[in-house]
Amino acid sequence: MSINIFFTLVLTLLVGMFAYFKPVERDQLSVKEVPLFELDRFVIYEISPHKIDHFFEGEHGKRFSDRYEVSVAKFTNNEKALLESIRADKALYKDDIVSLDGKVHYVRADGLQFRSNEGLYDQKRSLITTDGAFTITKNENIIQGTHLYYNLNLDTVSANQIRASYQLN
Repeated sequence: MSINIFFTLVLTLLVGMFAYFKPVERDQLSVKEVPLFELDRFVIYEISPHKIDHFFEGEHGKRFSDRYEVSVAKFTNNEKALLESIRADKALYKDDIVSLDGKVHYVRADGLQFRSNEGLYDQKRSLITTDGAFTITKNENIIQGTHLYYNLNLDTVSANQIRASYQLN
């Protein structure tokens, strides 16, 4: 056997081995954001020396570095003159703004109630906004409409397509 045929067979064998054992390029896995911690059926209290200022409860919650994501959420604020509470199927709490989605229900101690399917609650500025349909009730008074902008501090409302029933005393 000639030396050229030997080296040709060895070269063919090596190329075949390289093709067979070549490293397979794996699909790059997308890196998901991992929560710092997760809680099930929880209540978080924010307590001052004199009272409970806030409490936040939910069915399942995730704490990320910059936000909370909660399912079946309820947030209660006891800092102001009137106790206020807001609940929703899903909530995202970031930078003192609560983004709500699904069966939103806001209740205040004086009897004011707000219902919608979505909304934003700005805790610092005491604003409730929604793009969809909403209903506000207080005692026998009812306001329905879309695109709500409600300032809780000034007790002013701006909305579109309003239909209201107001009881005069």
